Amino acid sequence: MKRIIEKNPVLIFAIPLIIFFLIGCALLYFAVLKIEIIPFYGWIVIGAFIIIPLLLTYGYLFGFSPGKTIASNRNQLVFNPDGINFEMTLFDCSCFITWNSIDTIIYSDSRNEDYNEYIIFVNKLPICTQKENPWWLNRLFPFKQKNNKIRIKSDAINFKALPDLVEKYLQSKVGFEFKDSRKGTLIDSKTFIEGNTHSTIEKWKPASNYHPFEMIYDKYNRTVHDIEKRDGAI
Repeated sequence: MKRIIEKNPVLIFAIPLIIFFLIGCALLYFAVLKIEIIPFYGWIVIGAFIIIPLLLTYGYLFGFSPGKTIASNRNQLVFNPDGINFEMTLFDCSCFITWNSIDTIIYSDSRNEDYNEYIIFVNKLPICTQKENPWWLNRLFPFKQKNNKIRIKSDAINFKALPDLVEKYLQSKVGFEFKDSRKGTLIDSKTFIEGNTHSTIEKWKPASNYHPFEMIYDKYNRTVHDIEKRDGAI
């Protein structure tokens, strides 16, 4: 369960909201059956259990201001000679990872997920700073990095820039190339033309030598297998 939450931090908010909503629905069901004995304040409590989770979910997905865009919901990596600033929109905060705190960077290409990710092992926890005017729930429960394993999903802006900057700032040769293991051998390709629009549908046979993890950098020249033996599941 802990690993699932680490990979999907949105569950920290989603699970309590779902529980509150389900409790509200159950209370509403029994209230309708016993409508004659439910006081006025009872309906207020039931409504709060249902409406508040819906409002918070709407606020997260679409924002409470009309100017909020999809692009602004993406996490972002910002690099400088001192380290990596990992800006997390969900938590209204940014965590600064210094280059010299990084022990290992592993690239994970899981066929069972809709995203790839970096798994960064650090010997010193990053400094996390809350942004101005955070969401009220983030103000009450500010994000803190509590373990030495940091996961960064591939939907983050500047995700693909990391390997080149590892070579630059950590002065380590990186023999890594982004590729999709689900695209091993091209079986069929069809192009459709509709007006000025061209669309191509491809069918691929997955790569046979698939391994979900690939080492990008390790301070001690260890392999992914070494890390798995030390930490168990990555």
